[in-house]
Amino acid sequence: MDRFDCLETFVNVHETGSFSAAAKRQNTTQPTISKRIAWLEKQFGTTLFRRSTRRLAPTEEAARIYEHARNILETYNLARASVLNALPEPGGTLVVAVPSSLARHVLAPIAAAFLRSHTGITLDFRMSEGHIDLVKEGAELALRIGELKDSSLHMRTLGRISRMVVASPEYLKQCSPPRDPDELKEHSCIGYSRFGSTTNWIFESEFGRHTVDVDCSFRVDDADMLQAAVLEGMGIALLPSWLALPHLASGAMEKILPEYMVPGLPLNAVYPDSGILSHRARCFLDYITHKQSQLVGLQG
Repeated sequence: MDRFDCLETFVNVHETGSFSAAAKRQNTTQPTISKRIAWLEKQFGTTLFRRSTRRLAPTEEAARIYEHARNILETYNLARASVLNALPEPGGTLVVAVPSSLARHVLAPIAAAFLRSHTGITLDFRMSEGHIDLVKEGAELALRIGELKDSSLHMRTLGRISRMVVASPEYLKQCSPPRDPDELKEHSCIGYSRFGSTTNWIFESEFGRHTVDVDCSFRVDDADMLQAAVLEGMGIALLPSWLALPHLASGAMEKILPEYMVPGLPLNAVYPDSGILSHRARCFLDYITHKQSQLVGLQG
Protein backbone atom coordinates (compact mmCIF):
# COMPACT_ATOMS: atom_id res chain seq x y z
CA MET A 1 0.00 0.00 0.00
CA ASP A 2 1.29 3.49 -0.89
CA ARG A 3 2.51 5.21 2.26
CA PHE A 4 2.03 8.70 0.83
CA ASP A 5 -1.62 8.01 -0.05
CA CYS A 6 -2.17 6.67 3.48
CA LEU A 7 -0.67 9.78 5.06
CA GLU A 8 -2.81 11.99 2.83
CA THR A 9 -5.87 10.00 3.88
CA PHE A 10 -4.95 10.32 7.54
CA VAL A 11 -4.62 14.11 7.25
CA ASN A 12 -7.97 14.38 5.45
CA VAL A 13 -9.76 12.23 8.04
CA HIS A 14 -8.20 14.30 10.85
CA GLU A 15 -9.29 17.57 9.22
CA THR A 16 -12.78 16.56 8.09
CA GLY A 17 -13.68 14.44 11.10
CA SER A 18 -15.16 11.53 9.15
CA PHE A 19 -14.24 8.76 6.73
CA SER A 20 -17.04 9.70 4.34
CA ALA A 21 -15.97 13.36 4.13
CA ALA A 22 -12.35 12.32 3.56
CA ALA A 23 -13.47 9.93 0.81
CA LYS A 24 -15.38 12.75 -0.88
CA ARG A 25 -12.36 15.07 -0.65
CA GLN A 26 -10.06 12.45 -2.20
CA ASN A 27 -12.63 11.25 -4.75
CA THR A 28 -12.51 7.68 -3.50
CA THR A 29 -14.64 5.28 -1.46
CA GLN A 30 -15.17 5.00 2.28
CA PRO A 31 -13.89 1.38 2.38
CA THR A 32 -10.65 2.57 0.77
CA ILE A 33 -10.28 5.22 3.46
CA SER A 34 -10.89 2.63 6.17
CA LYS A 35 -8.25 0.26 4.71
CA ARG A 36 -5.63 3.02 4.56
CA ILE A 37 -6.24 4.09 8.16
CA ALA A 38 -6.14 0.46 9.30
CA TRP A 39 -2.80 0.02 7.49
CA LEU A 40 -1.37 3.13 9.15
CA GLU A 41 -2.56 1.97 12.56
CA LYS A 42 -0.74 -1.31 12.01
CA GLN A 43 2.43 0.52 10.94
CA PHE A 44 2.38 2.88 13.93
CA GLY A 45 1.20 0.21 16.36
CA THR A 46 -1.52 2.42 17.80
CA THR A 47 -5.15 3.41 17.34
CA LEU A 48 -5.45 6.69 15.43
CA PHE A 49 -9.20 7.35 15.67
CA ARG A 50 -11.80 6.29 18.20
CA ARG A 51 -15.06 5.49 16.48
CA SER A 52 -18.62 5.61 17.79
CA THR A 53 -22.02 5.76 16.15
CA ARG A 54 -22.02 9.55 16.41
CA ARG A 55 -18.48 10.80 16.05
CA LEU A 56 -14.89 10.11 15.09
CA ALA A 57 -12.28 11.45 17.49
CA PRO A 58 -8.48 11.47 16.94
CA THR A 59 -6.41 9.89 19.69
CA GLU A 60 -3.55 11.66 21.45
CA GLU A 61 -1.13 9.74 19.21
CA ALA A 62 -2.98 10.93 16.11
CA ALA A 63 -2.69 14.53 17.23
CA ARG A 64 1.09 14.16 17.45
CA ILE A 65 1.36 12.37 14.09
CA TYR A 66 -0.88 14.91 12.33
CA GLU A 67 1.65 17.78 12.42
CA HIS A 68 4.39 15.58 10.95
CA ALA A 69 2.12 14.10 8.29
CA ARG A 70 0.88 17.52 7.21
CA ASN A 71 4.45 18.79 6.93
CA ILE A 72 5.44 15.79 4.80
CA LEU A 73 2.58 16.47 2.41
CA GLU A 74 3.39 20.17 2.27
CA THR A 75 7.06 19.46 1.57
CA TYR A 76 6.05 17.17 -1.28
CA ASN A 77 3.73 19.81 -2.78
CA LEU A 78 6.40 22.49 -2.57
CA ALA A 79 9.00 20.18 -4.14
CA ARG A 80 6.59 19.36 -6.95
CA ALA A 81 5.81 23.05 -7.41
CA SER A 82 9.50 23.90 -7.68
CA VAL A 83 9.74 21.60 -10.69
CA LEU A 84 6.56 22.95 -12.27
CA ASN A 85 7.66 26.55 -11.53
CA ALA A 86 4.30 27.29 -9.95
CA LEU A 87 2.79 26.77 -6.52
CA PRO A 88 -0.29 24.54 -6.40
CA GLU A 89 -3.64 26.11 -5.60
CA PRO A 90 -3.90 26.15 -1.79
CA GLY A 91 -6.52 23.89 -0.27
CA GLY A 92 -7.66 22.11 2.87
CA THR A 93 -8.81 23.28 6.28
CA LEU A 94 -6.88 26.06 7.99
CA VAL A 95 -7.42 26.29 11.75
CA VAL A 96 -6.68 29.77 13.13
CA ALA A 97 -6.90 30.79 16.79
CA VAL A 98 -8.26 34.35 17.01
CA PRO A 99 -9.34 36.77 19.76
CA SER A 100 -13.14 36.60 19.94
CA SER A 101 -13.90 40.31 19.84
CA LEU A 102 -11.43 41.02 17.04
CA ALA A 103 -12.94 38.18 15.02
CA ARG A 104 -16.52 39.40 15.43
CA HIS A 105 -15.93 43.08 14.73
CA VAL A 106 -12.89 43.18 12.42
CA LEU A 107 -11.94 39.80 10.98
CA ALA A 108 -15.31 38.70 9.58
CA PRO A 109 -15.20 40.81 6.37
CA ILE A 110 -11.50 40.01 5.88
CA ALA A 111 -12.18 36.27 6.19
CA ALA A 112 -15.10 36.53 3.77
CA ALA A 113 -12.97 38.27 1.15
CA PHE A 114 -10.16 35.75 1.63
CA LEU A 115 -12.48 32.79 1.06
CA ARG A 116 -13.93 34.36 -2.08
CA SER A 117 -10.45 34.50 -3.60
CA HIS A 118 -9.24 31.12 -2.22
CA THR A 119 -12.12 28.76 -2.89
CA GLY A 120 -10.11 25.63 -2.10
CA ILE A 121 -9.52 26.63 1.54
CA THR A 122 -11.85 26.13 4.49
CA LEU A 123 -11.28 28.48 7.42
CA ASP A 124 -11.87 27.18 10.96
CA PHE A 125 -11.66 30.02 13.50
CA ARG A 126 -11.12 28.94 17.12
CA MET A 127 -12.32 32.00 19.01
CA SER A 128 -11.22 32.81 22.54
CA GLU A 129 -10.09 35.83 24.53
CA GLY A 130 -7.38 33.63 26.06
CA HIS A 131 -4.36 32.06 24.38
CA ILE A 132 -5.20 28.71 22.81
CA ASP A 133 -2.60 25.94 22.72
CA LEU A 134 -1.91 25.79 18.98
CA VAL A 135 -0.60 22.23 18.89
CA LYS A 136 -3.39 20.85 21.08
CA GLU A 137 -6.07 22.55 18.97
CA GLY A 138 -4.41 21.65 15.67
CA ALA A 139 -4.14 25.35 14.78
CA GLU A 140 -1.55 26.42 12.24
CA LEU A 141 -1.78 30.12 13.07
CA ALA A 142 -2.93 32.40 15.86
CA LEU A 143 -3.55 36.12 16.11
CA ARG A 144 -2.56 37.46 19.51
CA ILE A 145 -2.91 40.88 21.06
CA GLY A 146 -0.32 42.10 23.55
CA GLU A 147 3.32 41.39 24.27
CA LEU A 148 4.34 37.80 23.53
CA LYS A 149 5.94 35.65 26.22
CA ASP A 150 6.25 32.30 24.39
CA SER A 151 9.66 32.32 22.70
CA SER A 152 9.01 28.97 21.00
CA LEU A 153 6.65 30.58 18.49
CA HIS A 154 7.49 32.23 15.19
CA MET A 155 5.98 35.70 14.90
CA ARG A 156 4.98 38.26 12.31
CA THR A 157 3.95 41.69 13.62
CA LEU A 158 0.83 43.10 11.97
CA GLY A 159 0.81 46.50 13.68
CA ARG A 160 -0.49 48.10 16.87
CA ILE A 161 -4.12 48.35 17.92
CA SER A 162 -5.16 51.77 19.16
CA ARG A 163 -7.07 52.09 22.44
CA MET A 164 -8.95 54.85 24.18
CA VAL A 165 -10.48 55.63 27.57
CA VAL A 166 -14.28 56.00 27.39
CA ALA A 167 -17.41 56.28 29.49
CA SER A 168 -21.12 56.66 28.84
CA PRO A 169 -22.88 60.05 29.07
CA GLU A 170 -25.05 58.57 31.85
CA TYR A 171 -22.01 57.82 33.98
CA LEU A 172 -20.53 61.27 33.32
CA LYS A 173 -23.75 62.94 34.46
CA GLN A 174 -23.16 61.41 37.88
CA CYS A 175 -19.38 61.87 38.01
CA SER A 176 -17.41 64.75 36.51
CA PRO A 177 -14.87 63.61 33.88
CA PRO A 178 -11.30 63.30 35.20
CA ARG A 179 -9.01 66.17 34.20
CA ASP A 180 -5.79 64.15 34.45
CA PRO A 181 -4.96 60.42 34.75
CA ASP A 182 -4.47 60.54 38.54
CA GLU A 183 -8.12 61.54 39.00
CA LEU A 184 -9.12 58.11 37.62
CA LYS A 185 -8.48 56.79 41.14
CA GLU A 186 -11.60 58.63 42.25
CA HIS A 187 -13.78 56.92 39.63
CA SER A 188 -15.38 53.54 39.08
CA CYS A 189 -13.29 51.79 36.46
CA ILE A 190 -13.83 48.57 34.54
CA GLY A 191 -10.81 46.29 34.22
CA TYR A 192 -9.81 43.68 31.66
CA SER A 193 -8.52 40.74 33.69
CA ARG A 194 -6.75 38.98 30.81
CA PHE A 195 -3.83 41.37 31.32
CA GLY A 196 -3.32 40.39 34.96
CA SER A 197 -4.67 41.10 38.42
CA THR A 198 -3.18 44.60 38.63
CA THR A 199 -4.77 47.33 36.55
CA ASN A 200 -2.10 49.83 35.53
CA TRP A 201 -3.24 52.21 32.81
CA ILE A 202 -0.46 54.00 30.94
CA PHE A 203 -0.84 57.43 29.37
CA GLU A 204 1.56 59.54 27.34
CA SER A 205 1.48 63.31 26.86
CA GLU A 206 3.83 66.20 26.17
CA PHE A 207 4.79 66.00 29.84
CA GLY A 208 5.93 62.36 29.63
CA ARG A 209 4.52 59.00 30.67
CA HIS A 210 1.89 58.61 33.41
CA THR A 211 1.09 55.24 35.01
CA VAL A 212 -2.05 54.99 37.13
CA ASP A 213 -3.13 52.00 39.21
CA VAL A 214 -6.90 52.37 38.80
CA ASP A 215 -9.45 50.96 41.23
CA CYS A 216 -11.73 48.57 39.35
CA SER A 217 -15.21 48.03 40.73
CA PHE A 218 -15.83 45.49 37.98
CA ARG A 219 -13.50 43.17 36.06
CA VAL A 220 -14.20 41.02 33.01
CA ASP A 221 -12.17 38.69 30.83
CA ASP A 222 -14.08 39.42 27.64
CA ALA A 223 -13.66 42.57 25.52
CA ASP A 224 -17.27 42.65 24.33
CA MET A 225 -18.47 42.49 27.93
CA LEU A 226 -16.15 45.39 28.68
CA GLN A 227 -17.95 47.39 26.01
CA ALA A 228 -21.36 46.37 27.35
CA ALA A 229 -20.43 47.46 30.88
CA VAL A 230 -19.48 50.92 29.61
CA LEU A 231 -22.79 51.25 27.77
CA GLU A 232 -24.59 50.30 30.99
CA GLY A 233 -22.96 53.25 32.74
CA MET A 234 -20.90 51.09 35.10
CA GLY A 235 -17.76 53.20 34.81
CA ILE A 236 -14.73 54.15 32.76
CA ALA A 237 -12.91 51.57 30.62
CA LEU A 238 -9.97 51.26 28.27
CA LEU A 239 -11.39 49.90 24.99
CA PRO A 240 -9.81 48.84 21.70
CA SER A 241 -10.78 51.20 18.92
CA TRP A 242 -13.10 48.76 17.12
CA LEU A 243 -15.34 48.65 20.21
CA ALA A 244 -15.20 52.38 21.00
CA LEU A 245 -15.39 54.25 17.69
CA PRO A 246 -18.93 53.27 16.60
CA HIS A 247 -20.35 54.38 19.96
CA LEU A 248 -18.29 57.56 20.03
CA ALA A 249 -19.78 58.41 16.65
CA SER A 250 -23.34 57.70 17.87
CA GLY A 251 -22.89 59.58 21.15
CA ALA A 252 -23.38 56.47 23.29
CA MET A 253 -19.83 56.92 24.61
CA GLU A 254 -17.57 59.86 25.27
CA LYS A 255 -13.78 59.92 25.12
CA ILE A 256 -12.03 60.62 28.41
CA LEU A 257 -8.73 62.51 28.72
CA PRO A 258 -8.49 63.24 24.96
CA GLU A 259 -5.23 65.19 25.41
CA TYR A 260 -3.50 62.02 26.65
CA MET A 261 -2.54 59.11 24.40
CA VAL A 262 -2.82 55.46 25.41
CA PRO A 263 -0.06 53.30 23.87
CA GLY A 264 -1.35 50.77 21.36
CA LEU A 265 -1.09 47.02 21.82
CA PRO A 266 0.88 44.90 19.32
CA LEU A 267 -1.07 42.52 17.11
CA ASN A 268 1.01 39.51 16.08
CA ALA A 269 0.47 36.45 13.94
CA VAL A 270 2.21 33.47 15.53
CA TYR A 271 2.77 29.86 14.52
CA PRO A 272 4.59 26.88 16.05
CA ASP A 273 8.21 26.10 15.38
CA SER A 274 7.34 22.58 14.19
CA GLY A 275 8.26 22.66 10.52
CA ILE A 276 7.35 24.59 7.41
CA LEU A 277 4.19 26.65 7.19
CA SER A 278 1.57 25.09 4.91
CA HIS A 279 0.73 26.81 1.64
CA ARG A 280 -2.80 27.63 2.86
CA ALA A 281 -1.47 29.10 6.11
CA ARG A 282 1.12 31.16 4.27
CA CYS A 283 -1.55 32.45 1.87
CA PHE A 284 -3.75 33.55 4.78
CA LEU A 285 -0.82 35.11 6.63
CA ASP A 286 0.24 37.06 3.55
CA TYR A 287 -3.38 38.12 2.97
CA ILE A 288 -3.96 39.52 6.47
CA THR A 289 -0.55 41.20 6.35
CA HIS A 290 -1.70 42.97 3.19
CA LYS A 291 -4.94 43.89 5.01
CA GLN A 292 -3.23 45.09 8.19
CA SER A 293 -4.65 48.59 7.75
CA GLN A 294 -8.11 47.06 8.23
CA LEU A 295 -6.92 45.13 11.27
CA VAL A 296 -5.20 47.94 13.14
CA GLY A 297 -5.99 51.08 11.15
CA LEU A 298 -8.88 52.22 13.33
CA GLN A 299 -7.82 55.45 14.98
CA GLY A 300 -9.50 57.49 17.64
